[in-house]
Amino acid sequence: MDILRRASAPLSDRTWQELERAVGMTGRHLMSGRRVATFDGPRGWEHVASPLGTMSPCRPHASGTVVCMPDVVLLTQIRSDFAVPWSAIEVFERGGPALDTESAEAAAREVALAEDRIALFGDPVGSGFLTQKSPSIELHPWSQPGTIVSDLVKARAVLDQLSIPGPYEAVLSVPRYLAYLTAYDGGHPISHYLENVIAAVHRSAVMSDGGALFSTRGGDFILTVGGDLSVGYRHHDQDAVHLFCIETMTAHAITPDAVCLLRES
Repeated sequence: MDILRRASAPLSDRTWQELERAVGMTGRHLMSGRRVATFDGPRGWEHVASPLGTMSPCRPHASGTVVCMPDVVLLTQIRSDFAVPWSAIEVFERGGPALDTESAEAAAREVALAEDRIALFGDPVGSGFLTQKSPSIELHPWSQPGTIVSDLVKARAVLDQLSIPGPYEAVLSVPRYLAYLTAYDGGHPISHYLENVIAAVHRSAVMSDGGALFSTRGGDFILTVGGDLSVGYRHHDQDAVHLFCIETMTAHAITPDAVCLLRES
């Protein structure tokens, strides 16, 4: 399946490599869901559904045979179009040190944010990793370093009580992440006091507030990718080459109890 249509594009291998580098670096920097989930893929553009291992209710036929349909989760296609002016391409092809990839990076950003919204919240295609089935705690204001430690320790204790082992990694909204990042106590960053509690802390640009503490033991949250974040060709005209960023993915929570939601009070 030649979904990217690169062979039809009037671009050199050097230009394609630079576009892929910029798109990959920008997109993956924002994909917090991939950091806490079991990554399944890339399985290829032909992979359009993942089996859940269960079957739909079966009805026996009069002949005695039973017909069942496997339950599957369909992969979602995420795409964002952009264009690169000929002027920028020509400068790069004549030996310029860098290609102007601003438009490609903006498109990659949109795809990455869409992936995270689907992975964490299921928006807009279904349910994601964070659901009402998950345990939760109420956060205190993080103006004091001690409250950061106590809240994250409490969230870990919730998972401990449910017999969900670690390691544990937090995904925080931007305000909470900045509070965590800039907090010091006794001359040490707050991460110094949490190094035996949680393995890592990540920022999520799609969380408006709060956060979540995940068990990253593996197998509880699956992020399946068919075609990974890539650049494809649409068409070209006298002004620019018109391209797109694309990927296919789905997310599935196997064990909703393996994440503790950090809710704002």
